[in-house]
Amino acid sequence: MISLVNEKNGRVILHGVRHTLLQRQAEAVGLPLRFVPLDWTSSRGERNAALARGFGEVRADGAACVAFGDLFSVEGRDRRLLVTADTGLEVVFPLWNRDTRAHSAEMLEAGLSAWVCSVDTGFLPASRTGHRFDADFVAGLPEDVDPCGGNDEFHTFVEWAPGWEGRVEVEPTRSIEVYDFAFAEIEAADGSAPRRIDPFSRFARLDRVRRHVDRHIAEDLSVDALARVAAMSRTGFSRFFREHVGMTFASWLAHRRIESACQLLRESNDAVSRIAEAVGFHSERTFRRSFHEQMDCSPSEYRRKTLEE
Repeated sequence: MISLVNEKNGRVILHGVRHTLLQRQAEAVGLPLRFVPLDWTSSRGERNAALARGFGEVRADGAACVAFGDLFSVEGRDRRLLVTADTGLEVVFPLWNRDTRAHSAEMLEAGLSAWVCSVDTGFLPASRTGHRFDADFVAGLPEDVDPCGGNDEFHTFVEWAPGWEGRVEVEPTRSIEVYDFAFAEIEAADGSAPRRIDPFSRFARLDRVRRHVDRHIAEDLSVDALARVAAMSRTGFSRFFREHVGMTFASWLAHRRIESACQLLRESNDAVSRIAEAVGFHSERTFRRSFHEQMDCSPSEYRRKTLEE
């Protein structure tokens, strides 16, 4: 594996990911990795020359073949061939001419786990960085954006793919904009710390579910109904929700209703019975029990404490 990295900060060119995370990827795949340091302001010709030197070095180390993941860009393919022309390496393009929409779907169906680490803001808004590369992300792309980022519209960091020996667990934090690009700061995930990214903001399906729940909080909200909102089967929705939110839909809904009740207790003088009904509890007794379980106090005590504060 060969990668161009910024010689000043060690980040991967165009991706913005730290080289240490790329090293962990290479270890998970089981392949050697060579970094080619470069001034990030270099011209395309200078980048090609640096890559040619890197390929020459791996050929000298005994490599016989190099593979590129290009799908359809003739310009990109010609550039790769030019860079490797004098290295003596056999050049292959195993994915060439694959249908990119079918290819992205096959990758996701196989279990690929990846994050969008950078976008060209001429194609996509900066807010698309830090999102999961999943079916929702692909479905939300404009028609002129390739679902595999074949024109460098966006780039991803892969956590895991079939055949890897391990998983490189990461999480995006802040977003950084530099000229015409936006980058998500990708950090190694700490399993002991809470995830800092709201799954309801990350996944369009979950965003639709949360907005529907908030609009209809006083109504009966079944798993079947919300599965339809998410455009999923009941089983698929339940599994998807628990995997990404960390609890069942029923548990989350109870928490959401109590959150709404807390807001009403702070901002209104309505009776507890009316608030219970407004957030979807048909029994005041059930509401009081659920409230106490989550807040460790009664609704009236909660209201009094907030007024005192």
